[in-house]
Amino acid sequence: MTSIRILVVDDHPIVRQGIRSLLSNYPEFEIVAEADNGRTALQQFSHHLPDVTLLDIRMPNESGLDVLNQIRATQPDAKVLMLTSFDDSEYVMTALRAGAQGYVLKGISDDMLVNAIRAACRGEKVLSPQVTERVVQWAIADDTAVPTPTFNFDDEERQMLRMLVHGASNPEIAEKLFMSQTTVKRKLRNIFEQLNVETRTQAAAEAVRNRLV
Repeated sequence: MTSIRILVVDDHPIVRQGIRSLLSNYPEFEIVAEADNGRTALQQFSHHLPDVTLLDIRMPNESGLDVLNQIRATQPDAKVLMLTSFDDSEYVMTALRAGAQGYVLKGISDDMLVNAIRAACRGEKVLSPQVTERVVQWAIADDTAVPTPTFNFDDEERQMLRMLVHGASNPEIAEKLFMSQTTVKRKLRNIFEQLNVETRTQAAAEAVRNRLV
């Protein structure tokens, strides 16, 4: 199995230890280096060229956003996943515009973090549910948003889109809308096809961008 090589950047040793402990349970992950400040992060990134970099926002020497910009300037295809406790809209949108592969908060579950790393490595955009809320708020306030194209979603599919934006799982959608998981999967396929996306996160982002929620 090809491992996913990870650089962990956070100035709190307890956070780094927690990430090490979690990822050690998954043979597919290999932490190739750690850094507790922005300057060291850039050095370690250049030396190891990791598959995914987990990057905090506020750190000594260079902020996470500065590190992100410098990484993307030298390696445009680098997969950088912001992992932070700061959910301010300004931080979120600045990071995403700078090319972050995703933005997740430290309070997410272990399973969600593991899946976020996998998704980021595959090149998918990743947002934790709380961050998606911020993106929704920003899009609603953006008067320059692109007009909504015509989509043929039924009422249930529109409800599903709203639930996707809030990070609902298939079982949660099925329970809420009183339908089987087979029906949920069928309707999700239709949603993905109409939005021309491949993942739930992409569907949520497109729903926000096209003002479908």
